[in-house]
Amino acid sequence: MSNHLIQQGSMWYAKVTIPADVQHIFGKRAFKKSLKTKNKTDAIARSGPIIAGFKDAIAEARGNPAQHLDDYLKHTRELLREVRKRSDTDPVVVEGIEEEALERLLAAYKVKHVEDLPDDKLEDVRSAYKIVTGQQTLFDGPLEEYSRSRRVEPKTEAKDRHAVEKFAKQVATVQDVDKQAVRDFVAKLHDEEGLKVRTIRDNLMTLRVYWDWLMDRGYASEDRPNPFSKVPLPAENRKEAAAKQRQEFSPDDIRRLHTAIEGGRSEMMRAIFLLAIYTGCRIEELASLESANVTPDEIRITRAKTAAGNRTIPVHDKIKPLVRELLAKGDRFLLPDLKENKYGARSPAMS
Repeated sequence: MSNHLIQQGSMWYAKVTIPADVQHIFGKRAFKKSLKTKNKTDAIARSGPIIAGFKDAIAEARGNPAQHLDDYLKHTRELLREVRKRSDTDPVVVEGIEEEALERLLAAYKVKHVEDLPDDKLEDVRSAYKIVTGQQTLFDGPLEEYSRSRRVEPKTEAKDRHAVEKFAKQVATVQDVDKQAVRDFVAKLHDEEGLKVRTIRDNLMTLRVYWDWLMDRGYASEDRPNPFSKVPLPAENRKEAAAKQRQEFSPDDIRRLHTAIEGGRSEMMRAIFLLAIYTGCRIEELASLESANVTPDEIRITRAKTAAGNRTIPVHDKIKPLVRELLAKGDRFLLPDLKENKYGARSPAMS
């Protein structure tokens, strides 16, 4: 193990040389990591797991030639995009980066020339080369950049990301997207996944906005219309659709709910039910309601779904004792025993 220890200055490092046959995968000749000690005995003790990890990575790379290649290709793709933006970039620099990318792709399959590739790998390498050199763009390749550019609720971001990633599984690159590809996607959502027309329309709206952004950032051509616009949707049986619509609660329905909730064990369920009945508030408005915005006589809604929804509501006599009881708990929230989900919402358990 001490063969893998080196000292630079006063500090000790673990170093493992990468064999020549897999150096192209990692893009370097050796792994090296500081052991953060000047004492050799401590260095030997700390180096064991690190050296073992280096050797495991080498073994994995030999078993899977494409291991670590994706990270390199992604980095190279971003690098080429940046250097091409600069007006002073020498074309020779771009050519050099592209040549290295091709060499790394070929080396992953242990050949030096394109014509030496197995027939079943030729198209894979060609496609990867087009993507890394910017001739083609992975449909979900700019997704992280897109997400960073937006200011939306986490739940909305997750929903939109899901739509983009789902389409990317069917159509790999931006250049392959056309009206027929979108129609095939719609058919898959409807026929295979059984999604409602409304849900399919929401997916298309998300993808339409994403495509506009791709055009604005130069990832997609502006020479053709947005392929996600004016897409025919599956025919929907009006009677079946009407039957699936949410039906309003009758007074008897509400009484049955009230009886069931009163007989249950959840104090928060009982409280939120009564507050909703006597204020008309949405569930999340009540779940996120802070005690500072409540008095025994009025409730101020300051985090409504829209600005127009912010309002002051008088407390009905029927729920004044409940409101006093909840305020007496002294919690930040009027309804204290609710847990946030991963999007920061406190109402899903009550829904």
